[in-house]
Amino acid sequence: MALPQSTSNSERSNRADCNNTLDLNKLSFQIISDTDLPKLRNDWLILEALGHGSAYHAYEWCKSWAKHVAHSERATTLVVAGYIDSKLHILLPLALHQCHLAKTARWLGEEIFNQNTGYWSQELLQAPQAHFLRPRLVSALKAWGVDLIHLGNMASHVGAYDNPLILLDDTTSTNAIYPFELTSPAEEFVKTKRSKGARKKHRSKLNKLQSLGTLIFTAETTKEGAATTVDAMIRQRELRQAETGIPTAFALPNYQRFVREAFTNLSQDDSPSKPVIYSLRLDDEIISTCLSLKSGKRVYCYCTSIISGELMRNSPGELLMQHVIEDMCEEGMEVFDFGLGEERFKLAWAEPEYLKDWIEPLTFKGRLAAALESLKLSFKRKLRNNERFWQLYRRVRGIFARMQR
Repeated sequence: MALPQSTSNSERSNRADCNNTLDLNKLSFQIISDTDLPKLRNDWLILEALGHGSAYHAYEWCKSWAKHVAHSERATTLVVAGYIDSKLHILLPLALHQCHLAKTARWLGEEIFNQNTGYWSQELLQAPQAHFLRPRLVSALKAWGVDLIHLGNMASHVGAYDNPLILLDDTTSTNAIYPFELTSPAEEFVKTKRSKGARKKHRSKLNKLQSLGTLIFTAETTKEGAATTVDAMIRQRELRQAETGIPTAFALPNYQRFVREAFTNLSQDDSPSKPVIYSLRLDDEIISTCLSLKSGKRVYCYCTSIISGELMRNSPGELLMQHVIEDMCEEGMEVFDFGLGEERFKLAWAEPEYLKDWIEPLTFKGRLAAALESLKLSFKRKLRNNERFWQLYRRVRGIFARMQR
């Protein structure tokens, strides 16, 4: 059963009782560029607050990407806004990439964001004709000069509804997300997820760290604390890259500016999506971070980091993660989403939920580009399932990283 994206069960039930008289024949698509994003802000925030979709398409999140990252990726912001009369019902933050002589429409920030949904109004998702929107979007994108549609990592459901952009025969993404439902009280919830042995091991590691000094779990609510934690995340990931050779998404200065600004701006009063920033400190030194986004009753874990060295053996990252999960239980959140990427600790809490890729060529150049993309995805899947390759990859990257110090 699909987990809700952002809206509570009671809210969905109340809205479902409304008579749906939406006439999709009146729907018109508009293209909004990065320079015009401020003009769309008010409508975007209303749909973000009242509609369904992922926090990774929050206005402040996407605006920061367009400002700091788009140019380096040679991408043109291409936000698709679907209006009926004067009301925004669909918002798809896309970016146009010029690659292999073809213009490819992708989700904005797809490489460093996470799962993709766009934002949809309740009325539109309830409309019986919602599944006809995909061919209409195809026609619109083709008219705007797009050669290839490649929208990756799409959730099969938007809220409690089928995603209108997905067909059954669409390609399964190479990644999965790991969401799970939360309940309170937190102590009882943890018992349902973690075995007695796992809980004992958790307490042992916690006690070990506490014996080394003053250990403090902190939900960062001030601008200074949040900024310090984001900086610690960037620094810890850079050190991890230097030791292992595994690249960090925030190696380049513009990506660092993006993540700093995005988390800062999400804390504005009128932003429906909010930052959730936690740190674990030992004697005032940050030894682990957890940065997430919150939308409605769903928490999206974006990235984590841990300190290098001897303290790693006590798993400060997993200790902080469980603390965050417990806090979200007590706060009344309904879903915690680990996001993309298979990690051992995720499987202790959640089952994988596979995503879909919409790949559709619209021109001859698009067909050539799609063939290259298909080969690339096939190669990625084979590598992802080859444990020997990853062992060798990590070893070689680690050697090169140490040689460059």
